[in-house]
Amino acid sequence: MQAQAAEQRNDPFRRIAVTPFTGTFGAEISDIDLTRIDDETTAEIRAALLRYGAIFFQGQSFTPETQVAFARRFGTLNRHPYVKPMDGHPDVFRIVKEPTDKHHFGNGWHTDLAYTETPALGTVLYGVEVPQAGGDTMFCSQYAAYDALTGGMKSLIADLKVVYTNAHTYGKDANRFKAGVSKAMNVTAAEVKEVVHPLVRTHPETGCKSLYLSPVHFSRFEDMTPEQSKPLFDTLVAHATQPEFTCRFRWHNGSVAMWDNRCTMHYAIDDLSGVTRIMQRVTLEGDRPY
Repeated sequence: MQAQAAEQRNDPFRRIAVTPFTGTFGAEISDIDLTRIDDETTAEIRAALLRYGAIFFQGQSFTPETQVAFARRFGTLNRHPYVKPMDGHPDVFRIVKEPTDKHHFGNGWHTDLAYTETPALGTVLYGVEVPQAGGDTMFCSQYAAYDALTGGMKSLIADLKVVYTNAHTYGKDANRFKAGVSKAMNVTAAEVKEVVHPLVRTHPETGCKSLYLSPVHFSRFEDMTPEQSKPLFDTLVAHATQPEFTCRFRWHNGSVAMWDNRCTMHYAIDDLSGVTRIMQRVTLEGDRPY
């Protein structure tokens, strides 16, 4: 029945039920147990990720082992350079907000590991203990944002390079970040480093162009000062995060979000206090943007 319906819709999905999340990007995949999938289903999930940028699942039951096994179907796993993993599970770490914590991990538009030479391909995030309300995650399509730019703006930014840094989030002076994040996460201070990436990125699998923005990691444009760089960068971020290019995902216990960091940004909304929120993250190693 599902395959027949897919054929009528002229889409490639025969083993999974895919419902678009917005008119721009994102999709929910239903009627699936992510701990029991075969190679053909894996291929369809990858196709959905490439088509929609961010995909969402409900009613899952991941242990650290099964989450790792699922993520490994899509590539090599990344071990975060500054966040301690779960004991006995070097590829998994938990994002914890305790009732007394003041800040939320990931509270700002970004793409994961943009401050590294080979930023994350994708992220698989699982809701372990989620409050009844609050703590949603927003996503934006950097494909859609790029496509909506005027021809003049596309020409202006075509060859610009961006300098991203870990200083604002993990540098020893990033007190605003570390002071408010749960001690349970065991985030360590880092030696400040910078990397240079293209502002307009070509996706290595789809061949499509997108903006490659990560505001919380932004330092400046190459060969420009921060003061010279900020107005244009801020203009692009404001453009990319317009409602038309975004979606908002509400978490439940057992929810899973998987997103493509090569063409999306995300923002963990910090609108809750006095409650516990525990998420479990596995990250896919990426390649050098071009």
